[in-house]
Amino acid sequence: MAKTIVILGGGVGGQVAANDLRGRLSGEHRIVLVEKNARHAFAPSFLWLMTGDRQPGQITRDVRDLLRPGIDMVEAEVRAIDVKAREVETPDQSLAFDYLVIALGAELAPEIIPGLAGSAHSFYTLDGAVRLRSALDAFTGGTIALVVSALPYKCPGAPHEGAMLLADVFRRRGLRDKVEIHLFTPESQPMPVAGSGLGDAVRRMLEDRGVRFHP
Repeated sequence: MAKTIVILGGGVGGQVAANDLRGRLSGEHRIVLVEKNARHAFAPSFLWLMTGDRQPGQITRDVRDLLRPGIDMVEAEVRAIDVKAREVETPDQSLAFDYLVIALGAELAPEIIPGLAGSAHSFYTLDGAVRLRSALDAFTGGTIALVVSALPYKCPGAPHEGAMLLADVFRRRGLRDKVEIHLFTPESQPMPVAGSGLGDAVRRMLEDRGVRFHP
């Protein structure tokens, strides 16, 4: 009997799930991916966008171009999930499902910390990385505080990699002696999820690049 699989979220997780299922299942089964943004941005490259080593057009694609043939895409926001009725609600329609995959990811909420959204930069979004690159281009000296505000957070390595890439940016511009970079985190060591051995190695890498680590 034909089944319908609905996948919520068209990021990397949702895309991989949809493409893998499409390759495993016969054509009688329907796969529907629901994603509110038609354009996908590859988040692991946001740091390289920050440094100017990538351009937005190099790290973005239409979601439909990343899906195998035979996958239906619905461009819409998910409003509700009715488990008993086995339906997903969007602003325009209800989608019935036999199986549901939830891969909606995490939403950033800088407004929770008063004043943060208007006074700080972030490389965790495409637009944020673009704005940060412009700010770095105009920065000629001073102190940079790279702050992990709370745990858990997306991508354990990103703040440490970001700090080292910032150090490299200013080294290449001949400004390294004019810039202090501080990394603040609630963690007791860099990337504790990876173990103490790797954490110690990352700490040494930060120190070798002049990044001051504040656990």
